[in-house]
Amino acid sequence: MQVPYEPGDVSIIAGEKKTYEPATCGHCGGEGCLYCDKTGTVLVTAPKRACRHCEGVGCIYCGFTGWAEPKGKYD
Repeated sequence: MQVPYEPGDVSIIAGEKKTYEPATCGHCGGEGCLYCDKTGTVLVTAPKRACRHCEGVGCIYCGFTGWAEPKGKYD
């Protein structure tokens, strides 16, 4: 029995790799800051979408980038 996919579900099937795409940092608007390592962009899980907790403003769940599922330091 397959469980239906829920938006925001982050479970990954074994062997499946996440794909990332660049997105403009929501904290600095592309100017460069500590949260994007002064590049102005962050890598987020494709397809990119605004953080559901803060609606793109920036919070602890999105690493203050404004995007859902940003790539972590050890990903």
